[in-house]
Amino acid sequence: MNQDLTRQAAEWLAAGETVAMATIVRIRGSSSQPLASRMFITSRQRFVGAVSGGCVESDVYQAAQDVLAGDGPLMLHYKHVENPLIEIGLNCEGQIDVLVEVLDEKLLAQLTSPPTCVNVTLCSPNEPLHPRPLHACVWPDGTASATLPDVVLRDALAALEVERPQTVTYPDGRVALFEPIVPPPTLLIFGAEQIAVPLVRFARILGFRTVISDARPAFATPDKYPDADEVLALWPAEVIARVGVDTRTFVVSLNHEPRFEDALLHALVGRRIAYLGAIGKPQRAIERAERAQASGLDLSQLPPIHTPIGLDLGGKSPEEVALSIIAEIVAVRHGRRGGQLSANQP
Repeated sequence: MNQDLTRQAAEWLAAGETVAMATIVRIRGSSSQPLASRMFITSRQRFVGAVSGGCVESDVYQAAQDVLAGDGPLMLHYKHVENPLIEIGLNCEGQIDVLVEVLDEKLLAQLTSPPTCVNVTLCSPNEPLHPRPLHACVWPDGTASATLPDVVLRDALAALEVERPQTVTYPDGRVALFEPIVPPPTLLIFGAEQIAVPLVRFARILGFRTVISDARPAFATPDKYPDADEVLALWPAEVIARVGVDTRTFVVSLNHEPRFEDALLHALVGRRIAYLGAIGKPQRAIERAERAQASGLDLSQLPPIHTPIGLDLGGKSPEEVALSIIAEIVAVRHGRRGGQLSANQP
């Protein structure tokens, strides 16, 4: 969920404005915006967010004005149209269902609930004038802030496992949008190098908690990395013991020196993490394997090490290298290899 949008909506509410919220509750086929994308619209001709690539926002805005005028919640349906100049619809080959409703303090509080829980929106897309939205929070122990069918509770907990929004359509025609609210993933950077400066900045934009560490105190200084959540002048084992790592931790080694990299690998043995990448040329993988064999380190107890780290973007500046690293991390998070989208077209 885009926290910048909800913060803006909260400011409008606090200022006494009436605010409507439009949410993509179901997608069939492709869509330019992901599931649970939102717009917040006021009666004073202001809005933030998007539910398409600009195709239907004007129509959603107008519907929101009707909702704010007292018409009640509305369900809007959009599909691909051949000529968007004369029809309202999508340019992409897909369909979206958009729920438009009044945002109040109670609903805003649910949207900004602290981790860990699942926000549930249960509604009836087949009844555009009476979608009857029901909102609830479901916590990991299976309790909920409102009464929900048992099957919805089970599906909410299943959505929490995959940590991304999902839609389930039920036999009675109702649809549930599940939005897991979980702590941010952690980007753990070993090596306070220049590349770390833009890398932390990119990661922060993407919602990561960022930790930079270096065993050399002169390198690990907080003033060099104002965007980092933590800067630690510690050895890898101390960092991992302090920060903790899990399957939502992405580890990047930016230090070329074997003494630091080897200390990191030894500290990670037997731990489950989401990603492990190390900067350097392909020859480093051979050298790493030789050192591991000599020291008795079993590299099979570690996740695959991405070396050279990042996607092949061709850039050499710190900013370009950082971009290639964060791009690979995003690809790994979504189970993709990266590369040009156009290369996949027939």
